[in-house]
Amino acid sequence: MIDGGAYDPDKAYKDSKLADIMFALELQRRLTASGKHITVNSFGPGLITRSGFFRNQAQGFTQIFDFAATNIFHVTETVDFGGACIAYMAVSKDLDNVGGKWYNAIQPGEPKLEELQPSAEAQDTKKARKLFDRSADLVGFSV
Repeated sequence: MIDGGAYDPDKAYKDSKLADIMFALELQRRLTASGKHITVNSFGPGLITRSGFFRNQAQGFTQIFDFAATNIFHVTETVDFGGACIAYMAVSKDLDNVGGKWYNAIQPGEPKLEELQPSAEAQDTKKARKLFDRSADLVGFSV
């Protein structure tokens, strides 16, 4: 996971996804243990190139990557689509009382979700507890 090595944008991106899943799983464990009926899930909307996310990458790379991903390979999603998926997860009756899951968008243009199995590292409760506690300390949050 986050190993303190030299900054690598690709590894930082992957670490952020791992941390998101670990944090959500730990938060769900804590909420459930405390008797709160609140659910927490993780979500990956797909590749959204026109969100400003790539603003710190080399501009030439970003332009070529965006063009190829959008116009040749047709594998990108829009910012609106990503937002619609999050809204769907927040209000859908399909996800009532469903927590501790990781979803990915699978149908372009429609918030259809696929449940994915987190990696062994993402399910490491000791690391998740440490990540959660450190994050909570940094922002003054407790459950």
